[in-house]
Amino acid sequence: MENSFGGLWDDKKCFDYEMANQIRLDNEGFVNMFRATAKQIAELVDFKTFADIGGGVGTYSLAMKELDKQVKYYDLNKYHFDYARQHNVAHKYFQCDITETKIKADLVACIEVMEHITDFKLHRMLDNINCNYFHFSSTPHTTTWDDEWGHINIKQEAEWIAFFELHNYELLSKIEVPTTWSLLFKKK
Repeated sequence: MENSFGGLWDDKKCFDYEMANQIRLDNEGFVNMFRATAKQIAELVDFKTFADIGGGVGTYSLAMKELDKQVKYYDLNKYHFDYARQHNVAHKYFQCDITETKIKADLVACIEVMEHITDFKLHRMLDNINCNYFHFSSTPHTTTWDDEWGHINIKQEAEWIAFFELHNYELLSKIEVPTTWSLLFKKK
């Protein structure tokens, strides 16, 4: 059974795996990592609105909401969506396929999501996004469980930079939050 991540596990199994591995809002260390991420991004660029696409459990959304940003949360996985809403991480919620949705915000973030999506769908997604800045992270590493988890589109940094350039983004900064391979793009 395929899941909203593009993998073989169903959405519930993916969600339960995250909960069991402390990818959750009651893990202060995990939440504080995203608070530090939000703070660093807010020091680098000026923005009022934030869209967290593929927002997972909503940790980044919550951190931006705590900084008084207007937050929109997007995720396809019902379990993520329900969890994020129950924890009031955003101002607006959208349970949808982010590759087919028009999204507008000053800053858009897509953290550890794009490796789950084909290039064809990613081109459509980036065409549908209207933003000034894009905070991006996608693992450059392969694992033995990529099929189960849905890692179908692993690229290296230079490949992602070239991919974003096709959609009129330029690299603003390499940053090391929330992952050491995170990139911040500016729309040209």
